[in-house]
Amino acid sequence: MRYLILMLLFLQLVIVPSLCLADTDGWAGPPTQGAAGDSPAGAISTGASQDGVGAAGQSSKEKLESTPNGRLELRGESGDSEILLTWYVTEQGPGKPVSFVISYHGDLDKVEKKQEQIKKSPYRLRGLKNGQHYCVRVSGYSREGKEVVSSDELTLIPLSPDELSSPLERAFSAGLPKKPNGEKQLLKQFGYDFFSNSVAASPDNQPVGSDYVVGPGDALRIDVWGSVQARYDLVVDRNGEVLIPKVGAVKVWGLNYSQLRAVIDKAISRYYRGYELNVTLGKLRTIQVFVVGEVREPGSYTISSLATAINALSAAGGPTKNGSLRKVRLLRGGKTVQEMDLYAMFLSGDRSRDLRVENGDTLFVPLIGPVAAVAGEVKRPAIYELKGEKTLPMLLEMAGGITAAADNTRIQVERLEDNNARVILDYHPKTRNLDNQLSTVPIVDRDLVKVFPFYDHPRGMVTLKGNVARPGDYQFHEGMRLRDLIPDYSALLPETYLGAVEITRMQLPDRHVEKLSANLGEALAGDQSENVELREQDTVKVFSRWDMQEQAMVSVTGEVVKPGSYPFYPHMTVRDLLTAGGSLKRNALLGSAELTRTEVRGGLAVASRVNLDLQKVLAGDPAANLTLQPDDMLTVRSITNWMAVPDRFVTLKGEVRYPGMYSITYGERLSSVINRAGGFTERAYLRGARFTRRSVQEMQQKRMDEVIERSEQQILKKQSEASAVASSGEDMAATKSSLDSLLKNLEILKNKKAEGRIVINLLPPDQLARTSYDLELMGGDELEVPVTPSVVSVLGDVYNPTSFVYQRNETVAGYLQKSGGPLSDADPSETYIVRVDGSVTSRQQSSFGFRWDENDKSWHFGSFMSRTLNPGDTIVVPQNYDHIAWLREIKDLTTIVSQVALTAGTIFLYFK
Repeated sequence: MRYLILMLLFLQLVIVPSLCLADTDGWAGPPTQGAAGDSPAGAISTGASQDGVGAAGQSSKEKLESTPNGRLELRGESGDSEILLTWYVTEQGPGKPVSFVISYHGDLDKVEKKQEQIKKSPYRLRGLKNGQHYCVRVSGYSREGKEVVSSDELTLIPLSPDELSSPLERAFSAGLPKKPNGEKQLLKQFGYDFFSNSVAASPDNQPVGSDYVVGPGDALRIDVWGSVQARYDLVVDRNGEVLIPKVGAVKVWGLNYSQLRAVIDKAISRYYRGYELNVTLGKLRTIQVFVVGEVREPGSYTISSLATAINALSAAGGPTKNGSLRKVRLLRGGKTVQEMDLYAMFLSGDRSRDLRVENGDTLFVPLIGPVAAVAGEVKRPAIYELKGEKTLPMLLEMAGGITAAADNTRIQVERLEDNNARVILDYHPKTRNLDNQLSTVPIVDRDLVKVFPFYDHPRGMVTLKGNVARPGDYQFHEGMRLRDLIPDYSALLPETYLGAVEITRMQLPDRHVEKLSANLGEALAGDQSENVELREQDTVKVFSRWDMQEQAMVSVTGEVVKPGSYPFYPHMTVRDLLTAGGSLKRNALLGSAELTRTEVRGGLAVASRVNLDLQKVLAGDPAANLTLQPDDMLTVRSITNWMAVPDRFVTLKGEVRYPGMYSITYGERLSSVINRAGGFTERAYLRGARFTRRSVQEMQQKRMDEVIERSEQQILKKQSEASAVASSGEDMAATKSSLDSLLKNLEILKNKKAEGRIVINLLPPDQLARTSYDLELMGGDELEVPVTPSVVSVLGDVYNPTSFVYQRNETVAGYLQKSGGPLSDADPSETYIVRVDGSVTSRQQSSFGFRWDENDKSWHFGSFMSRTLNPGDTIVVPQNYDHIAWLREIKDLTTIVSQVALTAGTIFLYFK
């Protein structure tokens, strides 16, 4: 057990953190755990540790020497199926990056993916899987396409919204009702997203103001021209001085940028006259500050001397959701020099208290103070940190105020009272001035304020819908009637039903629904009794004619392009119906078509038929082009003996003199086409001919599919019953093996297609014409005449199932002897012969004595075993199942599957 525990610890500490590092050529070493706090779970960032040793045990100096590129600081934040990446350049490389490439892969997907041509930070990497580790790095490329900066790898885990939320967010959101679409409402803590989307700017890119104080480490560029031509690039030393050639040391420490030029000008003027001077700042010094408390990544940070307190917080990833945004303290020399309320910047943009930090300063973020949440119909629902005493109007103002959809007559406060109960407080302002009426309502820690939407039911309106030109809501006025809503026929769409219009009305006081109707046609004609007076919130529905009446139909069948049923219209003629059916086909019989009409006489449906001349119909002859009535059916006949293109061709293959595709005429027979193909060659083996037909193939395939499906169900049923009927473990294992083999064979058969083979006794054309095998051909028929085969096959439960060279007059017994004879578990009594022409002869149907052989057209004497075989025949010896009780039913299944295999033209060896 001790070794097992040690092994598990090894896997957790060594193997798991290195998952993202496998197969990642050129990537940095294993990641180190990111900062504590309630930063998004699973976020693990990598980078140099504070003692200068990187994650791979390699010093930062050694890392920089090993790569000539600059460095990127990369940060990421987990989201729902996404990662938010931010980065900035910390050390410039050999060129300026103009585009960036994000390379990433998951621990379960070792194929590295890339997002290219990204112009700037931040960037959301979307479409990721929640709960999976992702290793990410960012590289910057110059305009020439060369990599100039790169980051260490970053490991993050996208998480669901519930997993990403803080305990405060989960607690407040638990008390909220679900959205109308069923989604859960989530409240977020206000202000913390600012630091997720913030990127610290590079020191080289920040402008310098006139109040900037020069100090050790700042670079100065002094340009002098006129009587003296000189350029000096100087760095302020530790004493706060710069050494100007021929002028000497000039003390600049403590001077602001606006004073710097005057001091240097005064020093140079002691030695030179008649010159001009310009002083600019080059690379600025860096300072070290400490960011501690409730921040994502507390520690010591080297930042630009221009940085402010907010810049320093951004470098540390900002406060965690357990840290305060309203009491951030800037300490210098152990004393607080400034306390910042970040809400002043977030809510009004005020940065007046955002002081510039100095070397050695400390930023401290304390624990979050009291909080309250606002949910519902406010402009910015969120969780807000409280500072000082707050009232309900103040909290609503922080949330941006209520929306226009809010019910301002009821505001609810959910409060935790005395740490042991949750109470509900409802406030009902009488006017819209909430500040005056609610100014005395205090807000305390963990209050949840809910602003509800008003009852969303329109007033002062009626609704028109249905078969109208302009459906929608209309303003209601007293005395409004149906014709005020539908003034005339232009307000209606075509095919409107005028017999009735439906009015849905809510009756007071309980608002139950009632329906009434009116005759729209009579109302439009001026009948005031049908011009119903409307009430507020009535819904008027106008129907289409076919909503209220059965659509009359007429039909056309036979030789038209689109046979079927079509809507009947008044004055519709036979020619109109032919046009609707896509016109006539080329094989349509124009001289005789049939129109069937059904009429009701004396309560009975009586059918009558009329013959039509379609040539006269198409010519517009009124006597032939009859006017149709509902339910008429037109039948267009086909020309006698017409054959469609797919039905005009058959194929001859193999040993015919001129194989190929032949067109046929209606009623042409097989012997005729063989004669046209020149007859058979000398090598033709007529006994093995294969004749297939498309219609037979379709029928066989349908039957095969039915049998395979039924057999599969039976096999699955037998598998479940095997344990109950097996007498021993060996029997049960044998049963399972047999049934599994059957299932495998069924899977093979599912991919096989029936051949559509018809067994025929093929003869030379002159002899074939006098037999029943001289079939009338159909389109798609195929005859294949093979070369005489030279083998006979023996399959099944024999010692050596194989093929043997055909020997004239060799019998079944002789071929079985050559194959070693039947095995001990074979059933010789069930032996059968599959003839080369597709017919089957079994031992069960044979007896000793004289018999007529249809293939040889001769009499034979003897038993089944003395039968002679023809080239290409196959002997099959099945297995004996009767000696094991539970295998007797499997025998039936095997027989069925064998029959299916024969139908498909395939012989399988079952249960060897």
